[in-house]
This record gives sequence, C-alpha cells and structure tokens, in this order.
Amino acid sequence: MKSAVRLLAFLLIGFSQGAFAQRSSLKVIAEVPLNFGIGYEGQISKHFSAGGSVGVLTSPNSDLIITYLKFIGTDEELVLMIEDAFQLGIVGELNVNYNFKRNYVGIFAQAIGAQAGDVSSELVEDYFGTSIEDYPLLNGATNLSEKNLTVRTRLYQAGMLYGRRFPLKNKRLEIDVELGLSANIGSTSKFYSENRDYSELNERFDVVLDDFYKAYAFIPSLGVTFVYKLHKPEN
Repeated sequence: MKSAVRLLAFLLIGFSQGAFAQRSSLKVIAEVPLNFGIGYEGQISKHFSAGGSVGVLTSPNSDLIITYLKFIGTDEELVLMIEDAFQLGIVGELNVNYNFKRNYVGIFAQAIGAQAGDVSSELVEDYFGTSIEDYPLLNGATNLSEKNLTVRTRLYQAGMLYGRRFPLKNKRLEIDVELGLSANIGSTSKFYSENRDYSELNERFDVVLDDFYKAYAFIPSLGVTFVYKLHKPEN
C-alpha cells in the first residue's frame, strides 16, 4: 500500500505541473461501498483530465462488503477470517477521464489495503486442516504466549466509470455524481504473528484469497463528490 501512495503522490505532482496552469480541482469524496476520501483532478488537454484520491474504508461501507460476501454464499469460515480486516482500510485510486459537455467517462485503478488483528488460530486450523504447532517459532518468541493472528490483504482493482457534473451557483463549486464498476486483477494476502513463521501457510492463503477475489470481487460503486475549482472558471 505504501508503494501505491508513493505512486499517487508522484503522479499528482506530475499532473499539477501542466494542469495547475489550466484547470484543477480539489475533491471531497463519498463512495459506496468503498471509501470516504479526498482527491485532486487536473486538466491535461482539452478533453482529458487525470487525478487521484486517497480514502478510508470503514463502516458502513465495510459492512456492505461483508453482507455481499455472505449473500453470494462465501464459506462462513473464510468470511470470519477476513471480515475484521475490512472494518478499517485504505483505498488509493488513480484515474483518467474523457470529458464532454458536463459528462465524463474514464478508467481507474485502485489499491485497497486492509488488516485485521483478531483472527483465532483455531479458525485458521479448521479451515486449512493444519495445526499452528506445525510452523516454527520466531527467534526470541519461545517465551511468548500464543496470540490471535493478523490478516493483511491487498486488492488491486481496475474499472470504468461514468460521471455527470452539476455546477453550483458559486462557479468554483460543483457536485459530481459517478457510477463505476471494477474487477479484481490481483491481490496479496498473508497471516502475521509475533510468535511463528507462517510463510508456508501464507502461500496457500494467498492462493485461496487471490482466486476468490478474482472470481467475486466485481465491485459496483456510486460516488458523490464535492468539487472546489482551484482556478476561477472562465465566463
């Protein structure tokens, strides 16, 4: 996730070099079912704009994701392993839009990072048919009591969107409404513990979640964005 944030910052700086002299905007974003965040958009040519955003994945958006997983019949043990991870996460997005009149269509890429630190070892043992005793203790962890595991999962999504701009009386302000759909193109997932090395189990866990996300992580979204234009629009 750190690499995604660095990439976002790098691209925003690059966009701003050309876009700041033309048209650029700051955004406050509310997107269901993913995140609440802030973003930037800069005009890079007559019809094209580009930008990015960083947001927080939290309730109630996270609850909608878990409800969807249960609705499609996801294995209950798998849901229990990952549901706490989706209670709090970070969403980074980059996008390029083609603008025409008050409308725009675009493509975007997202990195979603989530983490949960309260997954019971018994649940993991049951799901994978294994025992935590099969995995070696870390150096210096001999005298530590066994603790619940931490799940770290990262999803990488690519998608398309359609948006409509609604100018307000103050010409610097507008509200944008977007409809989007993304599909999973990859993921990384692992268990972490202060006690044991789960590298071998992580290979199995990563494959299970990667196959699952690619099969089911088609995420529709509805976004409402409050936009402040950094340069006064021309009459």
